[in-house]
Amino acid sequence: MFNNKTISSILIMIMAASVLSGCFGGSDEDVNTSLVDLQPASTSACPDGGILILVGLDEDNSGTLDADEVSVTQTLCNGSDGSDGQDGQDGDRGPIGSTGPSGEQGPQGEPGEEGARGATGLRGSTGATGATGATGATGATGATGATGADGEDLVHCLAGDGAADELALVEYCPDSTTIRAYDSSYTWSLVGSFHSAPIGCDMGEDECEGYAEVPAYDATSQRAFVVNAEDSSVDIIDMSTPSTPTLHHRLIISNGEPNSVAVNSNGLVGVAVAVDPKQNNGLAMFFDVDGTLIGSVPAGALPDMITFTNDGTKALVANEGEPNDDYDIDPVGSVTIVDVSDTASLTATQVGFTSFNSQMATLEASGVRIFGPNATVAQDLEPEYIAVAGDDSTATIVMQENNAVATLDLSTNTITGIHALGFKDYSTMSFDLSDRDDGVNFQSWENVKGMYQPDAMTSFVAGDGATYYVSANEGDARDYDGYSEEERAEDLNLDATSFPNGVSDADLGRLKTTTADDCGDTDGDGDVDFICSYGARSFSIWEYDSTGDFVQVWDSGDEVEQLMAVNGRWINGYTGSRNDDKGSEPEGVITGEFAGRILAFVALERSGGVMIYDVTDPAQPFFEQYVYMHDHVSPEAMVFVSGADSPNGAPMLIVANEVSGTVAILQPLM
Repeated sequence: MFNNKTISSILIMIMAASVLSGCFGGSDEDVNTSLVDLQPASTSACPDGGILILVGLDEDNSGTLDADEVSVTQTLCNGSDGSDGQDGQDGDRGPIGSTGPSGEQGPQGEPGEEGARGATGLRGSTGATGATGATGATGATGATGATGADGEDLVHCLAGDGAADELALVEYCPDSTTIRAYDSSYTWSLVGSFHSAPIGCDMGEDECEGYAEVPAYDATSQRAFVVNAEDSSVDIIDMSTPSTPTLHHRLIISNGEPNSVAVNSNGLVGVAVAVDPKQNNGLAMFFDVDGTLIGSVPAGALPDMITFTNDGTKALVANEGEPNDDYDIDPVGSVTIVDVSDTASLTATQVGFTSFNSQMATLEASGVRIFGPNATVAQDLEPEYIAVAGDDSTATIVMQENNAVATLDLSTNTITGIHALGFKDYSTMSFDLSDRDDGVNFQSWENVKGMYQPDAMTSFVAGDGATYYVSANEGDARDYDGYSEEERAEDLNLDATSFPNGVSDADLGRLKTTTADDCGDTDGDGDVDFICSYGARSFSIWEYDSTGDFVQVWDSGDEVEQLMAVNGRWINGYTGSRNDDKGSEPEGVITGEFAGRILAFVALERSGGVMIYDVTDPAQPFFEQYVYMHDHVSPEAMVFVSGADSPNGAPMLIVANEVSGTVAILQPLM
């Protein structure tokens, strides 16, 4: 069914219609908009309920469609009640009955065989040490060893004084106060920007937040598509001149919330749309590059991310299925697979996790976090992001709060496995975990671990032909009125052996941790033997091994935080606000090929800016550049445009910045 019968109406907006030119830089009245309004469908058209989609041009800028402004209508009906499900599993075994009466004593048995010889007694004490012997003659000098290999071709170590916004091709030096520069002929730099927030909104202020979140790009039309959640719209931006992007058209989705946008190789624009309340089923909507509605299909609860397979024939939607704030309504998480090979006849398949409900104990034992109150496996798993394999055979589904991923077989549309991502041991590296220590104080931390909990994930095909996955390990917690797992470390019942001196605000005391599933209680005695924190303050590279398990190939360790500490303005955490939470919060990640190499771009939500790594060798990536951009606050998501698809022949990185409401365009400058 499209939606539950208890939902009287679903209001969803989808804009469409004609190619309308607009120019950014004035009031909302200066921008031409298409508008989609949803109304409850008539009972004659939809006996089981549904929605009527009205599409047209809002010529009078009233925010609603008048009868003479409607140009397109579409009806989506709920399906009829499904057939009864299969019988449930057998219940638990009943209690063991009382013990029966004892039988009569049997006859005495034959004597047993003679026992084995007892253990040897303790060794006696060691005798006194004898006198030292005479020193022997000096041996002959050995042959000269072979000359060692040439060292790494480094330019030098430089002090990080913050003089430049863009620090090119650097790697952290071991003393944490310098950076090591590599030789290079190019530097990625800010070349253009677009302000999605209204005129008069000061960049970086709270009122700008939400106007630019997720970007996509179409090479043929040379347009970018950016989710503008605050205005419930998708901004269509003319990118033909990267230095001066302009608003071509604003696609407003009324009574719905666009969360994600993607474009396939045929110019089909997919938008994931949530409805109010978010626990109801949402939509996957499809437009052409002009904003004309092509069609819509039902999705699951809270569609949070949409992507296409590499061949462009399928759209995949991650339906997060978050609970309501009281945590008494918790929909199942799911993935919607849409066949878009024939846009005239879109078909959707819903893929869920109900088949894993009986495997809860096994999944928990493997490390998958399943901890929502009274939740089944299907309810607790919350798909956040999807990365498609290079050959389109499978997709990897990120479930952030669960600290796990699932494998989706795209040939059968089935979930074939769920894999826990494990913990990162902070005793083997150095972090500053306090916002009350008055400075930058890195140290290792015994009995402190971080859950990887990726937000974004992307894939790339390396030189060996294998698909690798790159994750931005942001971390996240469930914090609702009806249930919260968050706790400060100082409020935990800490094991006295693991933490003999306790914790204080100047070290671990304010670190945000989880109390869910008795995390960190390794011996089951009710106290915390190691602290479980959110996120890994890093990005990682993964692959599927020969057994089908999802394994880590490489992790950036503490390098992200160390590099940010070189210059305090690069991370607000080192001025006292984020160290106790999740640090720099790597949130977005994308890969792209340039100059014969594969680059990974990692967006740091809390530090700001983008880190660039060479991942050509997935087992040995190295840091190249950190690009800090003034007035572009909290990068959320990115899209890489190859030189072949770029308007000016140079690759582009399009960055959506959530807090400042801006879009930044980066290109490599020689």
